[in-house]
Amino acid sequence: MQYSIKSPNFDICFHPKVFEADIAYSSNTILSVFVRSGDFCGKTDMDIDIKAFAEFVDALSALYETLNGAAIIREPYGYRQFIEFTTDGAGHIGISGEICANIQGGFFQKLAFENTVDQTYLPDFIKKLFLFCDQYR
Repeated sequence: MQYSIKSPNFDICFHPKVFEADIAYSSNTILSVFVRSGDFCGKTDMDIDIKAFAEFVDALSALYETLNGAAIIREPYGYRQFIEFTTDGAGHIGISGEICANIQGGFFQKLAFENTVDQTYLPDFIKKLFLFCDQYR
């Protein structure tokens, strides 16, 4: 299942794959991420803990409800990739992060991005993520 925000100037898509046999470990989920910010785009896989992802979704829900705070998901190991949602308190949601990838030939790529979307893009995104994460709380 994919979970996406698509706006005129910014898209982000999450596709989590949980490895149930590894649930006791701190890296048990591959979170495939696609980001398009303006004319730049990138995709990567982040190694995360599904319980940390559920906490991220809870923080994202609280951010939306209160227009206060931040929600961040970060790799505990590896490239330390991250995605962060913040708010200006006036209905604009900042989405920023750093994603990385190794490509053919051994080249390393990094995309640092920052953009905003209106808060109205969040309810459906959060609802679907919340339902997915419910079993991991």
